[in-house]
Amino acid sequence: MTKRWMEIRKAADPELRDIVSMWKRNIKTANTAYDIVTLYRYFKNYFLVATCTDTGNNTGTNSDIIGFVAGAVRDGHGHISGIAVDKEFRRNGVGMQLLKAVDATFLAEGYDRVTLEVRISNMEAIKFYEDHGYKSLFTIKGYYADGEDAIVYEVKNATHKART
Repeated sequence: MTKRWMEIRKAADPELRDIVSMWKRNIKTANTAYDIVTLYRYFKNYFLVATCTDTGNNTGTNSDIIGFVAGAVRDGHGHISGIAVDKEFRRNGVGMQLLKAVDATFLAEGYDRVTLEVRISNMEAIKFYEDHGYKSLFTIKGYYADGEDAIVYEVKNATHKART
């Protein structure tokens, strides 16, 4: 019999390759591996991973990264630079748990608001963030390398915490 459970924890250096790969698979961005690794080096405290562990009778354990969130500090507040969950694990609360965990990390370090940008065409992400208390602030025309606009979202930690 196999059991599965999920854990949210800080990312470790050896997992960077998996994070970069997942970022490139799931986030439409011009960020290079170097950009992502540099962000990690400066803000590793805010890089969290979701792992799914399978246990079997005689097979030991096998733990895979199924999601991540990459946070940073920007202009005196928390900022989510990227978040992704593997397709087969979406709509199971993984993204919500990652969002809650990075928010708690920001709050513990004294950052009372969190911002992020999302593509104007990414309706699934927009709904996700709005469902978790994020409010649209403004649009940045041509923000992405391909010319697409971004919506800037913000959440105040007190508001976000109350919705969890």
